[in-house]
Amino acid sequence: MERNLIRKIQGYNQYPSVSIFLPTSRTVPDNNKDKLALKKLCRDAEKRLLNEFDKRQMNGLIKKLKKNVESVDVRHNLDGLAVFVNNDFEKIVRLPFPVRERIVIDHNFATRDLIRAMNRSIKYYTLSLSSDFVRLFQGYRDTLIEITEKGFPFANPYPRGSNLELSTSFKEARLKEFFNQVDKSFQNIYNSNPMPLVLTGVEKNIASYREVADNKSIILTSIEGNHDHTTIHELEKKVWPVVREKMAEKRKQIMERVSRAISARKFASGLNEVWQLVKEERGELLLVEEDFYQPVKFTNNGKSLICVDNCEDQKDIVEDIVDEISEKIISSGGRVVFMENGSLDSYDRIGLILKY
Repeated sequence: MERNLIRKIQGYNQYPSVSIFLPTSRTVPDNNKDKLALKKLCRDAEKRLLNEFDKRQMNGLIKKLKKNVESVDVRHNLDGLAVFVNNDFEKIVRLPFPVRERIVIDHNFATRDLIRAMNRSIKYYTLSLSSDFVRLFQGYRDTLIEITEKGFPFANPYPRGSNLELSTSFKEARLKEFFNQVDKSFQNIYNSNPMPLVLTGVEKNIASYREVADNKSIILTSIEGNHDHTTIHELEKKVWPVVREKMAEKRKQIMERVSRAISARKFASGLNEVWQLVKEERGELLLVEEDFYQPVKFTNNGKSLICVDNCEDQKDIVEDIVDEISEKIISSGGRVVFMENGSLDSYDRIGLILKY
């Protein structure tokens, strides 16, 4: 999930902006049910719009919403789907993790799940290195999605078996040149969406790539083995356990950082306190449990929050204050990290490391 796309979606301030979220399935026959569920959500959104606005006012927006829903090809579904529509914008985004089914109608689009896709800590690239070709994948936990742009999958113009009379040293030099070209293309992708890199392949190929890589510091780990003909599903099983272990170490480091911030009196927790400090642009790193969601109503001239159980048919309700907090800290230059459920129980499921 690229930051530029999120910033573009967050940039719209127009009422009504409709956000629809649906958990989806990758496989038949379950993904056939997704189309029906999405149409139902579209009808529900239409009903909510017509309860608030005149039909003539909403005619164009409703047509645009239906058009986007009809255009969804369920054969390409991942684990979640988001549809964003207002009078000036429309976008369908597939997400590699389940989302909570819901409709949000507000002045801004609900971007929490997009921020989650961009910032959740277990997110990475995987390069499958072969002397014949190189594949690139974007990883979300135990899911790999192949990237087919910037030349990927990358074919070696000098495959093994050609020009057998050439010396071994010359062939090795040519292999490094191939991997250098691969790395140059990969860096273009990495720079637009930075994430750690996992290398897979035989020992020789991994060593050659490391030698020519422009940015060795981004390599999280490597997994040795010949994966020239490994399916994505089989590769997921090999990569994910190693990545999970590495990321568990990173989460431990984050919690150690929380302890230091508490000692330095640079840590806040709980929705009310975090909300106020984020508004003051004092937040550096926001920590949120992955499934924490909370509708609220503002009181005391917007200075305080009251949690509500149900936002439907109520006015002046923010449908997810966590989404609002996440958007604000991103726009002020801070970061968001989504933590495992239960890991922030002591901090009411949300915490903020402060700049000062």
